[in-house]
Amino acid sequence: MMDFESFKERVMKEFLDYMPERYSECELELRKVPKVNTCLTGVVIKPKEKCSFCGPTFYLERMYDQYKNCESFEKVMANQAIYLEESLKYLPKDILDLDLTALKDKIVFQVVNTRENQEMISLCPHRELMDLTVVYRAITNVDEEGVSGFLITNDIAKAEELTEKALYAMAKKNTKKLFPFKSERIEETMMRMMKRWGAKEDDIDQSFPYINDVPENERVYVISNKYEFFGANALLYKDVIGNVAKSIGTDCYILPSSVHDLVVLSTEIFDGSTKLINLVRETNNEHVRISDRLSDSIYLYSLDNGKINQISAPLEEVS
Repeated sequence: MMDFESFKERVMKEFLDYMPERYSECELELRKVPKVNTCLTGVVIKPKEKCSFCGPTFYLERMYDQYKNCESFEKVMANQAIYLEESLKYLPKDILDLDLTALKDKIVFQVVNTRENQEMISLCPHRELMDLTVVYRAITNVDEEGVSGFLITNDIAKAEELTEKALYAMAKKNTKKLFPFKSERIEETMMRMMKRWGAKEDDIDQSFPYINDVPENERVYVISNKYEFFGANALLYKDVIGNVAKSIGTDCYILPSSVHDLVVLSTEIFDGSTKLINLVRETNNEHVRISDRLSDSIYLYSLDNGKINQISAPLEEVS
């Protein structure tokens, strides 16, 4: 059995032989591909002698795991080629010729944990947000099947002459437009999940018989967006959280349940924040996938001044 380095070398030499003839004018390029809370070795298919920021990409670590399980290099290559061809159906047909200029109205925020994403942060324009970091992505496709896009790295920003300040301004406008935020009672979220899992309507209704009797200041809300994708970006839009806080009528704790959603509840429900901090940490460790974890901290929204502060560490105000 090959070790990882030998496997990588052979993939780079042979993979295009498994792809259709139209890829004969392409080449493979190795890139570090930062993912949330991890970093993978990506292999990008790109046109020869042409700068391309976005292209079909597969990941060597995942393929090597498959190889170790089946011990057949040929099988892994063939399966990856088939999977890549299928996945391309959901990307723009001109993906190999994609020009970032045409995507400037599709650059959005991505909020990640600072401590767990040092490698990603070092590779791209960014700004700090309490114990989090804001980076930027260009979205190539959004539909009911999912979201695809790529990270704006320092190389891309330099080539396109985009400053971090310019990226922030674009993302501030685009994120809310492309991924409209939504808020709902946590009971409504649970009801939708139960329905998705096949529960009957009567059983769902009976599970929450007193949903309308809960006082406003005791209600718990979930903030996400239409596609339930990186909904924690709401931390950059204090009006989104502010509208929920006004409905509750008190200062609110913000719990980062994942990179995709936030939980908001009144500070009057708990005497202090310690129990909530422990709850977030325990939930992250036991129930949230590493790739979906945002933070073990919690945040406080002030109804008086509309500011958000991190708690569970020295108070640090959002600028």
